[in-house]
Amino acid sequence: MAFTTALAIVTGLVFGLVPALTILRGSMSTVLKDDSTRGSASRSTGLTRSTLVIVETALALILLVGAGLLVKSFLRLNEVNPGFSAERVLTTQLSLPATRYPDPAARRAFWSRLLEQVRALPGVTAAGLTSNVPFNGNVGSGSYSIVGYTPPQGEAQPHGRQEVIGGDYLRAMQIPIVEGRAFNDADSAQAPPVVIIDQYLVGRYFKDKSPIGQQIRRGGPTSPAFTIVGVAGTINSIDLGMPVAKERIYYPITQAARPSMALVVKSAVDPKTLVAQVRSTVAGIDAEQPMADVRTMEEWMARSLEGRRSPMMLLALFGGVALVLSAIGIYGVLAFAVAQRTREIGIRQALGANRRSILSLVLRQGLTTAGIGVGLGLIGAIALTRYLQTLLFGVGAHDLQVYAGVTLMLLAVATAACYIPARRATAVDPNTALRNA
Repeated sequence: MAFTTALAIVTGLVFGLVPALTILRGSMSTVLKDDSTRGSASRSTGLTRSTLVIVETALALILLVGAGLLVKSFLRLNEVNPGFSAERVLTTQLSLPATRYPDPAARRAFWSRLLEQVRALPGVTAAGLTSNVPFNGNVGSGSYSIVGYTPPQGEAQPHGRQEVIGGDYLRAMQIPIVEGRAFNDADSAQAPPVVIIDQYLVGRYFKDKSPIGQQIRRGGPTSPAFTIVGVAGTINSIDLGMPVAKERIYYPITQAARPSMALVVKSAVDPKTLVAQVRSTVAGIDAEQPMADVRTMEEWMARSLEGRRSPMMLLALFGGVALVLSAIGIYGVLAFAVAQRTREIGIRQALGANRRSILSLVLRQGLTTAGIGVGLGLIGAIALTRYLQTLLFGVGAHDLQVYAGVTLMLLAVATAACYIPARRATAVDPNTALRNA
């Protein structure tokens, strides 16, 4: 606050003193001579004013082009299909303490009871569990091997996202099973270990054959083999602006009872209305068990886009302010010029100039200044917007639609700012102007 206040004061002093110093430096006889012979400001004074307006216009265009690129990029990003549905999905994190849940059997019993009771809540259409909520920032990954497959020399061991799920997680998130089956009650702790893989993994290692029935291992050759029973659709859970770069493997919670999981609830109503009921359900099973990170899936996705939303909003705000300042600058300079040229305009009218020619004269002066600013702004935007490339998605740094749209908008605002002083110039009475001269 102190810095901003000081900066505002210094700015006011500087721009207030510069014109005063210009007058003090000049000769009084020269000033009086100029005043008696000129109907407008000196060439240097007019040039200074025009230069300031040109700079304002150029900066406004640069900021608006940057904002336009980010807005278009953000809209494109929101159209990306993440591979699942975030609509009406509530998530919350639960971590079971080891003191009350010391073994897998106790943890399985809690998760099973929780899912059963949450499914029975009014408005709930599906309930599941996951070790990694999409876009929450947590990523579980690790190496694995495919039984019967040896990586070519120089190629790394397969490595992918590792996720534990339970209940109707895939149905709650509307992640499709494209081949095979989902986990079911038969996949118990005593049953043979099973997994579901995604289509990305199939595309990498099972292009020429079905993966159903194939096996993978998470350790060495003596570690348990997990049989692939299903193929799920590929999802993007890290960054919508980046393509999926890792395969995903799902393990059933019945065979990998983790102490920390996220409850995922799909509802037919506003998911936030279920928070109190879910909290009551958890307390009914274990009164000491807390819930954390209670958010809707749409909130998680919005949170993941914050790094792109903030620069977009800031540039849009600065661009809007710059546009307003540019319009005020054009209007102010042109209105002042018209006031100074009242005698000249009166003489022109006395010599036969009509209103249309006066209007054209003033508009041409203002639009010439704005046009120069737009031209310089386009050059600056082309040079500077390449630094926004890392924040853009589906939009080039030199997108023609954005550049054309911003240019037309700025010219329209400049025309409106020029029109009012131009109309005022046409209203000058030549008799009055010459009499006052």
